[in-house]
This record gives sequence, C-alpha cells and structure tokens, in this order.
Amino acid sequence: MKNYVEGKVAIVTGGTSGFGLETARALLAMGAAVVITGRDEDRLLKATQSLAAENLLAVQADATETSHWQHVVETTVARFGRIDVLVNNAGAGIKIAALEEQSDEQIEASLAINLTAAIKGCREVIRAMKPQGRGHIINISSVCANHAWPGWTVYSAAKAGIVLFTRCLHLEMAAWGGKATTMIPAAAITGFKVAADMPATWPAGFPTAADFARTIVQAIDVPDNCVIEELTIWGTEQVKTLNPY
Repeated sequence: MKNYVEGKVAIVTGGTSGFGLETARALLAMGAAVVITGRDEDRLLKATQSLAAENLLAVQADATETSHWQHVVETTVARFGRIDVLVNNAGAGIKIAALEEQSDEQIEASLAINLTAAIKGCREVIRAMKPQGRGHIINISSVCANHAWPGWTVYSAAKAGIVLFTRCLHLEMAAWGGKATTMIPAAAITGFKVAADMPATWPAGFPTAADFARTIVQAIDVPDNCVIEELTIWGTEQVKTLNPY
C-alpha cells in the first residue's frame, strides 16, 4: 500500500507534547520532514531529543503571534524548500469553569490560542502553499464543538468555530488545489488537565496521545485528489459514560 506521507514537509504546532509530539513522531517514522513549534524553549529541546530525527526542525514560536508564524514559514521554506502539510494542533484549556468565574483576560486568551491562532497560521501558510498549487491543512478541534458540558463555554465556542472555519477554508483552498480537514478528538491522556488546572486523574483504559495521533496521520495519508472532511475519534471508555450517538 502506498505511503502518501513519505517525502512531505509538515509543520506541527504545539509539537512539544501530547497530540503534536506524537503526530510528529509518527510522521517522521513514515518518512516526512517535520517542523515542530512550541513556546517553551526547554520543552522544545526535550521534544527534539525525544524525536531525534535528521529530518526534524524545531522552531520556538507562539502560535498567537503573526510575526512568529511568518518566522516559522520562512524558516521551514529555507530548510526544506516548501510546505506540504500544516497540523494546527496548538491549543489550551486556559480556564475550564463557569462563565461568570472567567476574567476578560482568560476569555481572550482561550479564544486566541484555540481559534484565532489557527486562523492566523492558515493564512500565513497558505501564502506559501498557494504558489505550489497544493497543500493540506489539518485543524484540531474537539468534541466540545458538538457536545455541551458546564464549564466549557468559551473553549467550546472556539472549537466549534474551528469546524466551520475549516469547511469554508477547504472551499477556498480547493480553488487552487489545496484541501483542509478537521480532526475532532474526544478526551485522551495528555497534559491538558494539568495546564487547565483540572484534576489530573484519568479513568483506566483512556486512549493515549499516541493512540489519537494515528488518526491525525491517517487524515494526511491519502492521495492528493482525496480529502477527509472531518474525523471524530472517541475513546471507547468515554463512550461507556457518554452516549454521543
């Protein structure tokens, strides 16, 4: 079976942990050249050491900053000559709590990292992809886009925005040969809870970041003349307590 990942150049944001790190690892194993980004220099170094690949480039960048995106694009093209894939994975819970408990700063930060950052990144990367006449963007949303829980108002609004944004984006990109996919993951064992100041325990049997990263890579591993519009993946243990059907 043909491997459609081999030889591609992929940018993975939030590549220092969780879905991003494991997606980068899988792409490298399949023969892609990968650029990972992250805000924290120490975590970026540890991720680079963990991945330990010749076709890996690590770029310190904040996905909410346009100038940082421009630096990532310029650095990637300078090293690898082009950009074939963007995995917009950077995100954060910021504050998972009742709306009245959230400050202006927390609301703005959540929207910035979970929605606006992806929009900015798509804009900057498309400027490099469009002259090539091809390119694939995978935006990471969440099942919060389609299901409601108390305390998740702002985060869910951002992730729902990603879904409609990506649908419209695909139609724009299709006009010149590009395509866009939305990945919609449920809960998996990552650092999300700790970063959002939530209890860090996970029920037995929940998927790992690597388990879900396989599906992100599967969305990329298709012929250029095919596109997966949206992919939703659940852990079977979560479905036992929540019926999404």
